[in-house]
Amino acid sequence: MSNIPLEGIRVVSFGSGIAIPDATKILGELGADVIKIESKVNPDFMRTIASDPNNSPGFNESNRNKRSFGVNLTIEKGKQLVKDLIKDADIVTENFRSGVMDNLGFGYEDVYKIKPDIIYLSTQGYGKGGPYSHYRGYGPILSAASGLQSIWAQPDDEYGCGGSFPHPDNMVARQAVLLILAALDFRRRTGKGDFIDIAQTEVAASLIGEIQLDYTINERIQKPIGNRSPYAAPHNCYRCKGQDRWCAITVFTNDQWGRFCDAIGTPQWTEDPKFSDTAQRLANVDELDKLVEQWTIEQDQNVVMYTMQAAGVPAGIVQNAFEQFNDPQLQWQNAFVEIDHPVAGKYPHPNIPFNMQDMEFKQSTPAPLLGQHNEEICETMLNISKQEINRMKDEGILESVLQEKQE
Repeated sequence: MSNIPLEGIRVVSFGSGIAIPDATKILGELGADVIKIESKVNPDFMRTIASDPNNSPGFNESNRNKRSFGVNLTIEKGKQLVKDLIKDADIVTENFRSGVMDNLGFGYEDVYKIKPDIIYLSTQGYGKGGPYSHYRGYGPILSAASGLQSIWAQPDDEYGCGGSFPHPDNMVARQAVLLILAALDFRRRTGKGDFIDIAQTEVAASLIGEIQLDYTINERIQKPIGNRSPYAAPHNCYRCKGQDRWCAITVFTNDQWGRFCDAIGTPQWTEDPKFSDTAQRLANVDELDKLVEQWTIEQDQNVVMYTMQAAGVPAGIVQNAFEQFNDPQLQWQNAFVEIDHPVAGKYPHPNIPFNMQDMEFKQSTPAPLLGQHNEEICETMLNISKQEINRMKDEGILESVLQEKQE
């Protein structure tokens, strides 16, 4: 008996961008057979941000562990091919704007008629229904709409709202996997499928529940506080020796404060009553941060981290991409895996970020070229002859953009 968790589970994914592609990438790592439905007419937009649709770094990361079925869904025969795939599928996923899947004939009600026990997961920026349901939205926009951007800045920033990292997409991907696993268990026990609707703004908003409570209970709208904490001081990223070198330090308790003071040689200012406990340190945090940085600015960032950790004070350097990739802890954990992509070549990608004692995971496969698996899927899953496959290619029903890497 296989120890691969989702072996035998099939996913038909209409996903584009990050949220659904990243979720189905994880399902593929867990052993599911993921078939990505795409076309040249309306490609995954992550393919379009590179000059070569088969060599987009963002696409290649989020679409590992999948097979690509390139098919023109504006042609009835193309739709029928996908319907035939769904007959043997367990899961259908999509993240198009509301109404798109219904117009294509692949909304939940349509798919339910094909496969009544299907697990159908749909996610949009603002979810289904409501005044914003037809609005377009991408990660940074949804971060703003959810409230995340309003607190993600330094208090004195002239441009006081966040960065461009698509947090909602990445969080939705993980929520989607959790929900699909729950739905699979529900189906195992009841024989019933399920429809799962995820609003990406709602997922993002759930990350800042304490900010919402601060308003509802205290009628206070939190302003950006940067890397500080309302409960601890010092608690910040401090400049270290060298260009753009930083180390984060957190002192939550008076015991940690004493350890911090000993670690930096107990300069006279550390004995000032204005820093004697957490409340005093928070009241004088501006001055405290300047004094802490007088010490860190003279030290290498790694020295700061090692010194603090040796003293029992939480601290960690602010790593750039090079430092992260070469981080000894991540290397020890085998956090990266080399994948040989047919166009991009061999490059490291993030590995599965956990281990399970009695389960196995499939070896990551490279993101597919557009339509790379058309013939394989038609022959082995749809029982279509080579002659018919060639005819559908000529008629534009099957689509592909194939290119081998140059040696």
